[in-house]
Amino acid sequence: MKICGEYLTKLPAILDRYKYPALILLIGILLVLLPAHQKEAAVPESPETSEAESGFSEGDYRARMEQELSELLSQVEGAGRVKVMLTLKMGPAARYQTDRSVSSSREGEKESQSSEERTVMIGRGSAYDEPAVVSTAYPVFQGALVVAEGGADPSVRYQLSAAVAALLGLGADQITVVKMK
Repeated sequence: MKICGEYLTKLPAILDRYKYPALILLIGILLVLLPAHQKEAAVPESPETSEAESGFSEGDYRARMEQELSELLSQVEGAGRVKVMLTLKMGPAARYQTDRSVSSSREGEKESQSSEERTVMIGRGSAYDEPAVVSTAYPVFQGALVVAEGGADPSVRYQLSAAVAALLGLGADQITVVKMK
């Protein structure tokens, strides 16, 4: 009992010395124990739209790229005002997760196998399911038309053509640079 009495007499001094670390520890424990507030994920309106699955639409993506290229290419010395038009070979595409089941049956001496492939669906509530997207491919560009004020100068045409080729992965035969009127 004597040992316990010694600790009780020293307790106020110990608490006074370590009150701030103890307070921080207590607040940390309380924060861990509090429930986390999570927002529910928004459910897309229509399951048929590929834009909701891929995150962008073909027209929006092309328009954004044309705008960004126009602004960037107008910074080339001698180019002046620039407008860009892009054509797409392929729009955005989503690849879906699939499950494959193979079954075999035997009738007498004849054995047959059949396989069935189904798209994996993710439930988003009681009335809506959507396919599980494995990957999304960005659009592939087919060609570019660059209309520039300085498009008559061969060196400016070359610089603009080389810049578009480097940014979009197009060949020189897929890029046309012309003078703006």
